[in-house]
Amino acid sequence: MQNQERYPNAIVLTGSVGCGKSTVAAMLALHGFRVFDADLISREVFNANLTAIEAAFGTVDRKIIGDRLFANSADRAALETIMHPAIRAEILRRCDEQESLGSRYFVDIPLFFERRSEYPFSLVAVVYAPREIAEARLIASRNLGVDRAKAMIASQLPIETKTALATWTIDNSGDIRALTKIVDRFVRTILDLKQR
Repeated sequence: MQNQERYPNAIVLTGSVGCGKSTVAAMLALHGFRVFDADLISREVFNANLTAIEAAFGTVDRKIIGDRLFANSADRAALETIMHPAIRAEILRRCDEQESLGSRYFVDIPLFFERRSEYPFSLVAVVYAPREIAEARLIASRNLGVDRAKAMIASQLPIETKTALATWTIDNSGDIRALTKIVDRFVRTILDLKQR
């Protein structure tokens, strides 16, 4: 309850890779909600820490570093030590500002459940798609091989685990028209919740 009292208007938006979270975030923005994107904030933090990153990795090429992180947990931990405290601090700074406005907003955090203990948020919406659909979307949108797509999905908590922990589930198993209707219903739900 303490978490919800600090950020009563925040709703985390999360999911697993390939589930369509970015599409849902864009739809929520069209509904007029502020959406803080942890991935965009991480790029800002990356650019602000180029010297430390180059010292740790010998490069600031994001693709090279990304490939290393995928294959090496020690490299992943090293980058997180540099980046994550600053990312978290910036997310919370923006949330503190937004709370003063008294309106609902979203915090888009891809790995929220993997890092839940680090974030003081209580309300969570998970964007869901079955694993086979997520794999197909990853392969098509990022030009990945099947093995890489499967490995990316396997590196995160199972989507079923995330939906079990969520306040709401946004089902993105269908096409864009179906998703639009589901997001519209979700928006009505949270606006109704706010009025009570």
